[in-house]
Amino acid sequence: AVAHEFLAAGYRVVGVDLRAFSAPGDGPVADPALFWTQKLDVTDQAAITKLQADIVAKWGHVSVLVNNAAISPKQPDGYSAKLLNISNQEWASVLAVNLTAVLHMSQAFLPGMQEQQWGRVINLSSLAGRTKSISAGASYMTSKAGVLGLTRAIAAEMGPHGITANSIAPGRIVTEMSMTAGEEANRKIAEQLPVRRLGTVKEIAETVLYLASDGAGYLNGAVIDVNGGHFMP
Repeated sequence: AVAHEFLAAGYRVVGVDLRAFSAPGDGPVADPALFWTQKLDVTDQAAITKLQADIVAKWGHVSVLVNNAAISPKQPDGYSAKLLNISNQEWASVLAVNLTAVLHMSQAFLPGMQEQQWGRVINLSSLAGRTKSISAGASYMTSKAGVLGLTRAIAAEMGPHGITANSIAPGRIVTEMSMTAGEEANRKIAEQLPVRRLGTVKEIAETVLYLASDGAGYLNGAVIDVNGGHFMP
């Protein structure tokens, strides 16, 4: 959804994912001169470094970085592990994907933004990083709270270089990840929200696109809550 919004707005987009993928559709999404996809494990720092070099060789420095990769492990019963049952493996893997990868991606692409004296870093946190989560476990909550802190650090250090860094904290959005909870669980969650529905990926993507715009140039270190009124700080 984010790629579609940026392509429609005239950006060239590099989309990366752990799994090989192709974006269906006509127009700019189908144009290899505008949309380039790469298979990437965001926990592989060497692969991130190579990706940055490949993009610079193909299209030049990146102006907008969107960190959107995340995992939220579930137990066989469909629920997150309770605090006392979180394994070392779960803790390490969630932090590696959800938080450390944001650092490594930022370290790879911020120097190019510094050279251009313009850039946008947009990090996807979560409602779970802002308050008690409905369904996510402690490892996920911790990682997403960490994203907020890292975003503020980037914003403070990179602001003098014409680079802003902001976070989006989505609530319950209709995605592959959220649907693993099942239709009944999601229906009950929707009933608790003032808007009485789950959010859409398009609503998140449009927020990402706004934060990348010139109009958002004075937003720096901010958190945009997109949660249907579930959390009102």
